[in-house]
Amino acid sequence: MHTRQLLLEALIAVLLTSCNPAEAKTFTTVVHIVGEGDTIDSIAQAYLPSDRGSSHKAFAEFKEGIFEYNYDHVFVNRKPYEVRVGDQLLITFWK
Repeated sequence: MHTRQLLLEALIAVLLTSCNPAEAKTFTTVVHIVGEGDTIDSIAQAYLPSDRGSSHKAFAEFKEGIFEYNYDHVFVNRKPYEVRVGDQLLITFWK
């Protein structure tokens, strides 16, 4: 019984310290207007949050998220990931 109580207290302590409101993030949406020389890769790299890491997997997931979020109004009748000057991409991330 005593061990169970200690484990419960430890779990509560971990939860309380991991839920710090000072570290709360906000879901953010920005509009990126595609310029000359922009690619989906360069755009994703510019907006990839630093806390997501720099791994290939994090980058690929973020880029795919941009593609999926904008599919209906930008990419529906194009080659995958093809952007054109003047396109308005909505980019979402936690900040």
